[in-house]
Amino acid sequence: MTAPTYKRGGAHEPPERDRFRLSDWLVDVFRLVVMDLRQFFDNKLYSVSTFLTSVSMVLAFGAATDQMASPAAGAANFFAFVFPGILAAGIMFSCTYTVGYTIIVDRNRRTIEDLILSPLSYSGFLVARFVGVILKCLFQFAAVLVLGIVVFDAAVESVPLATLAFVTGCLAFAGLGVVVATFSTEISFPAVVNIIVIPLMYFAGVFFPLQNLGWVGDVMERLPLSVNVELFRAATGQGPSASGEALALAVGYAVVAVVVSAYAFRRRIGRG
Repeated sequence: MTAPTYKRGGAHEPPERDRFRLSDWLVDVFRLVVMDLRQFFDNKLYSVSTFLTSVSMVLAFGAATDQMASPAAGAANFFAFVFPGILAAGIMFSCTYTVGYTIIVDRNRRTIEDLILSPLSYSGFLVARFVGVILKCLFQFAAVLVLGIVVFDAAVESVPLATLAFVTGCLAFAGLGVVVATFSTEISFPAVVNIIVIPLMYFAGVFFPLQNLGWVGDVMERLPLSVNVELFRAATGQGPSASGEALALAVGYAVVAVVVSAYAFRRRIGRG
């Protein structure tokens, strides 16, 4: 009599094997995240540069506009109005560029080819990259948040809403970075990203109310960055609570970005 064979993922596979496979997968993901963070902090110039956009915006607007009137009700001054947008824009730039360059470096160093020959699945690789970019963005986000609160009297009234805006923004723009990096090179990547993210920043209600644009503003307020700006504004106590549409769009953009980036990555770099 032959020993019973178990089909991978089948109904007769013992639960112990499922647990071992999951634990091995988690260990591999954890190791890849640790390696990603170590490389990030070893490259001092790169890690410091990720802070510059948001930190410099907070310092500039905080110092120059704290006496200026807000263009919309609910904010004490102009800095309080733009602060939520600075948080959202910082996430957009940090996540898109960080994960994109990581994917490109992986490709240049043949790390992805090693992945194809390793037991780690594509899902594990992408999960590690998404977790890594969220953790890296968290340092920049925390620095900007503390700077705005301590130095310029900004406030966060809803931590859960701010957390939701942070996580969904990270996933949405990290997904964008993965897609662009998958189909571009180290030279073309920043140009393609800038074509996308710079117009988003200018038409997301960061610097002025979108209502000033009439029907165009009604369209723009449903774009990914605009949705996150609205969530951060609600989290800082400006105006009414975040609308159900904004919450649904934020989660929807994050889910779609992750799914599309996973599909594009597998299609472009995968086994077939």
